[in-house]
Amino acid sequence: MKKIICKIAAVALLLGVSTAAQAQTVEDNYPYNFITVQGGVQGTTTNYDFTKLLTPQVAISAGRYFNSKVGARAHFQGWQVKGAISDTYTFNAITGDLDLLLNLTNIISPNRISDKLDWVLIAGFGVNYGWDFDEFNSMNNALAYNPNPYLCGTKHSTFNSRLGTQVNFNLSDKIALGLEIDANMKNDEFNLKRNYDPDLQLVGLVGLTYKFGNCKAAPAPVPEPVPVVEEPAPAPEPVVVKEEPKPQPKPVVKEEPLREVFYYNIRLSDPEPDAMLNKIVSWCNKYPQKSISIKGYADRGTGNPRINVGYAKARAEKVAKALQEKGLSASRMTVESFGDTVQPFPENDSNRCVIVVGE
Repeated sequence: MKKIICKIAAVALLLGVSTAAQAQTVEDNYPYNFITVQGGVQGTTTNYDFTKLLTPQVAISAGRYFNSKVGARAHFQGWQVKGAISDTYTFNAITGDLDLLLNLTNIISPNRISDKLDWVLIAGFGVNYGWDFDEFNSMNNALAYNPNPYLCGTKHSTFNSRLGTQVNFNLSDKIALGLEIDANMKNDEFNLKRNYDPDLQLVGLVGLTYKFGNCKAAPAPVPEPVPVVEEPAPAPEPVVVKEEPKPQPKPVVKEEPLREVFYYNIRLSDPEPDAMLNKIVSWCNKYPQKSISIKGYADRGTGNPRINVGYAKARAEKVAKALQEKGLSASRMTVESFGDTVQPFPENDSNRCVIVVGE
């Protein structure tokens, strides 16, 4: 199990290593509620052949992620359980747990670009309940196996503690496919024989998660248009013929060019100076028929083409968002990202930039 967790950690770190800021962060997807259904297999580790103690399991859980790092769930799992004396016996059981969920991917890389994979640590505590012990009773009586009386004749419930891990592949904003591996520590009475040693059960589950109830702020309502009441037209005034003055030639207004460059430190897309943003907005207000192009770049001397595409795009989108927040319509902007394929400046570090040009 240790090897599996190490491999999962390596994949999570690989997909979450980038810390570039972007227009929308992983945190924007939280908080939310979820429901998960799962199916899989369970086995108890004893001195008996482990493969002969495997049984099918189904599970359902409901919970909530309070933020991008911490969540909780109520988890119910059960179906069949196998134990062994001289041979195996089967009974039914269900386990209910309250689990704490820690999203290790977001803890390790809180500003990651990719949110396709989540690696979660699970820790919980709960109760087991068993029933239908006919096979054990028949076998126990036939073999006279009763050095210590089993307690399930009067007590059907025992404690359960859990430590596990889960990997979720986000297929969309609402649906995730997950693999979960748990180690459950149960009271030794759970397998109907008392030996004062806790039982360790290993569980592997595959399931689907449905997410709902994202608590993002709702957009401000659009006010309804005020109806226009038409008033009767006033009576026409007498027409007075006046000599029209000769038209004067219109003064020629020389158009001011616009070209602003935002420079960035390595792996960053903040901040955008207010003075430069205000200058762009002022130019657009002065020339309402004009539009602007916003082009993002990354330097070729650092990173790699795949990562640099993300940096350049994030920078350009950040400038566009800042201009929209100052009242400039998105319809007047063209946003482009060139990564490190185009280097507008001869000096390498100057190419971590966004260039805004009036057109």
